[in-house]
Amino acid sequence: MGDQTEKNQVTKSEPKPAIDFGAPFGNGPTFKFTEKPVASDQHVAQIAQVRDTPPEIRIIDRALQLSINDKDFDLKLSYAAKNRPQEFDKLKINDIPANVKVNYWQDPKGLFVWFENGPDNAKKHYLPGNLQNIELTNQTKTVESIRVDVNRNYAAATFSNLQNFDRSFNPAYDGGASSLKYFASMSQLGETALLKQEAVLREAAKTSDNPYYKIYLADVLTAAAVKPIINDFLNGGAADLNNPTTLRKLDEAISVLDAAYRDSDGKLKAVNHYPRANIYSPAMPGGAYWNAGRYPNDYFGFWAGSYDQAMARQASLKIIRDHIKQNSFPKFELPPSLPPRRF
Repeated sequence: MGDQTEKNQVTKSEPKPAIDFGAPFGNGPTFKFTEKPVASDQHVAQIAQVRDTPPEIRIIDRALQLSINDKDFDLKLSYAAKNRPQEFDKLKINDIPANVKVNYWQDPKGLFVWFENGPDNAKKHYLPGNLQNIELTNQTKTVESIRVDVNRNYAAATFSNLQNFDRSFNPAYDGGASSLKYFASMSQLGETALLKQEAVLREAAKTSDNPYYKIYLADVLTAAAVKPIINDFLNGGAADLNNPTTLRKLDEAISVLDAAYRDSDGKLKAVNHYPRANIYSPAMPGGAYWNAGRYPNDYFGFWAGSYDQAMARQASLKIIRDHIKQNSFPKFELPPSLPPRRF
């Protein structure tokens, strides 16, 4: 047994010196490999161990600590969100130089932060759904306030603005005209713009319990439901309302509005305070959502507005959908060309 051990020790090859993989990437003198490097079993094991080792995560006072200079910024953010979401609801970004501006935007994948003049060439850092606050060097912002601002700006940049329906207009005078104009302009948007906005709002509705994203998503779905009808008019002068796309989009819009209504109803039940039937409650997707303790009246207005808006939209769309299914709408056609007028 001893002889066999000694024999193994004698015949075992010496490990080759480690290869400086950093050299070709600027950390040392540049060179070219003359032959394909052969990694030893020991080196392969080290690589596997590094890949399997979770990143070092620092969480202090429920704030995930990340440096703007950390090359593993996204790795640590996604790992913490996946494996330790119950331990943090804030993201604190450290080491931000004075000339770097922190920006927020979104795409169909979700809300992200990016650093203007930062070290990572404006890379998108997607924010996990459990975040409630973002802390910078001298500023703290709620993710919900960021999300509301970004959604409005995104909608304005994509095609048109999402209607606020706030207290700046009196529905007895121009509320109907404003809402009709709003939906009419929405339905005339390009299909690509609608699909992009729909994807963004789906992500917002999925990652936030703010009911206004569901209301806005229902608006976009309603516009998409009207789109094939408008296309038929433009192409052939007549339109069949009872088409699969229109009905499917209307059904989904109704379902989304029902979810928004139930969300608002639950919040109002919790405070035993309901909207009065003879009082108009406009949509209020502003600061009240995250300042409930400081602005209690606006807090009620926020949920009362989403309650009324979701309920009214849902009822209207149900009537339209049922008329279409029962074929009780008259057939729509463009008028024929009129003969020349005689004077």
